[in-house]
Amino acid sequence: MAKPEEFRVVYSNFIQITHAPIEFLIDLKRLGPEAQKPDEAPIIARIVLHPTVAKSFRDALKDNVEKYEEKFGEIPISSPDTQHDLTLH
Repeated sequence: MAKPEEFRVVYSNFIQITHAPIEFLIDLKRLGPEAQKPDEAPIIARIVLHPTVAKSFRDALKDNVEKYEEKFGEIPISSPDTQHDLTLH
């Protein structure tokens, strides 16, 4: 298992997902003053997943979001102070 100092931690506030027959591409992007539109935002990291792994990831993320909301309350999709559409594309 990798030690924390062996990998880079990144902050992303926008995700763009595309797919091909053999893989899913998850682009982690960061919107901010320098890039306010999703198409302008730089890709900070790209995750490439085999379709079966992508489906397992979906299920694991759903399970973890449910556990989070049970503990901390419902996660709002957007709020008045949100400048950007938080919907995944």
